[in-house]
Amino acid sequence: MNNSPETKIVELLETVDTGDWFLAREAVEKAGAVLRQGGLDASSHAQIGKRLVGYAKNQKWEVRKALAHAALYLRHETFEHIMAVLDQDCNALVRNAAKRTLSRRSEISKTDLLKDQHGDLMLRWLEELEVKHGIMARNAARLVSEKLQAQYVKELDHELIKVISPLKQVLGNIEIAIQEKRIDREELERKVRKAGERVDLLCSVLNSLRAMTQAVDLEFQTEGLMSVVEEAVHLVRDRKEDNASLEVDLKIDPDIAVEANRHLLLQALTNIIQNSVEAYAGSNRIPSVTVTASLYNGTRVQMALVDHGCGMSERGTKDALQLFATSKPQGTGFGLKIAKKIIESDHNGKVYLESVKGKGTTVTIMLPKEQELRAW
Repeated sequence: MNNSPETKIVELLETVDTGDWFLAREAVEKAGAVLRQGGLDASSHAQIGKRLVGYAKNQKWEVRKALAHAALYLRHETFEHIMAVLDQDCNALVRNAAKRTLSRRSEISKTDLLKDQHGDLMLRWLEELEVKHGIMARNAARLVSEKLQAQYVKELDHELIKVISPLKQVLGNIEIAIQEKRIDREELERKVRKAGERVDLLCSVLNSLRAMTQAVDLEFQTEGLMSVVEEAVHLVRDRKEDNASLEVDLKIDPDIAVEANRHLLLQALTNIIQNSVEAYAGSNRIPSVTVTASLYNGTRVQMALVDHGCGMSERGTKDALQLFATSKPQGTGFGLKIAKKIIESDHNGKVYLESVKGKGTTVTIMLPKEQELRAW
């Protein structure tokens, strides 16, 4: 016997006494809850939808209003029929509920949220915003999120094409060489290495995207800042052979401590220090970084990481904290952006960037000593 939730709902919708409007409304609400949970196949949606259609003309407006809400996640042609009936309902409350569902459905369609069982997350955020600040705030937030999504997808598409197109060309050249039997082993190895570098770069972009968007359960504990910075320096020196010569001047009071997630803070600092090392690329100078830290206003820690590398122009400085911004051939443009996300979003801090072309860069970080002190 199939005892799945959708089967039980179908049976309930079939057998409930439609003369008892309370039970009918309860059955419709349960159907809506099952649809909201997600994970149903097309057949289950069809079965539930065909049973729900009958409730569109229930004599009690309370049942019809419940149906307007319950149908939101119904993926079947019966959704259109139900909404068409309820949109012409004689009761204004039912008509308004149907209009709101159609509006929510449009939001779901735009963000493609119906594909997974957590599809109502964005809607829940928008609903909470509406409760606190009204429908205008909700609509404004939705429009901003759609514009940001469109811009993000556009930039990602542009960057991936920049990586994939040369890779495709290299592989095409290898294929032609093999077909024409003019294989130069040394040349072939060079092209394969070049293709491998492109694949590595593509993997780096995808890994960075994952780091930018993954949800993290933040756990904070008091960390000595000197200890964290020293570990970050060691990690950078061990990351690449060229980094081994890095010189660091630490001017940090050993008593300064912050409440932080050590792993994430290390990631942010290693990204920043690695950027400083790469700022010396192409020069004969040994990469060096000066790190200072002091208490600010008794509640915050101000830290500055200073290098005297190539520096950036005013435009480059402005773009440096944006996604995909990089002047390095094998760079992904995520290093500073991930550091900014960790400092500002995860640790409630601030990141400031100052740079002069040909003279060097200063990254200033402001962190609350305690995570409870979040007001800036």
